Amino acid sequence: MSDQPGLAAYQRVVEAVKKDIRSGALEVGARLPGHRKLAEQHGVALGTAQKAVQVLETEGWVVSQPAVGVFVQEPPAEDRSPVTIETVIRQLDQLQAAVLHLTERVEQLEAADDARSVPPSQ
Repeated sequence: MSDQPGLAAYQRVVEAVKKDIRSGALEVGARLPGHRKLAEQHGVALGTAQKAVQVLETEGWVVSQPAVGVFVQEPPAEDRSPVTIETVIRQLDQLQAAVLHLTERVEQLEAADDARSVPPSQ
C-alpha cells in the first residue's frame, strides 16, 4: 500500500482504489475484489477493507449489489479526470474488439440456425 502520512489505513485504501478508477485500471462496471482480497492487496485488516468499501460506496465511487459484488460506477462529477485522447482511443479499441466478437458470434449462431432449418434432401 502506498505511504500517505496522516491518512488512516482505510483512507489509504480508498485513495488507492480511487486512483485505480481515475487511471482506468479499474473501469466502470468492473467488479472490485472481495473484501478479503482487497485487504490482502493493500496489506490491511479485513475490517479496514470493509470500511474502505463502505466509504467508496457512500462517496458514489462504487455500488454494492448484495450477493453479487461491489462494482465500480462512474466517478462523481467533481472527481472525474479530464478525458484524454489516449483514454478515448483505448475505449474505442475495446469497443471495436467487442463488436467484432459479437459479430462473429452472431454469424456462428445464424449459420448453426440455418443448418438446422434446411430440410433434409429427399
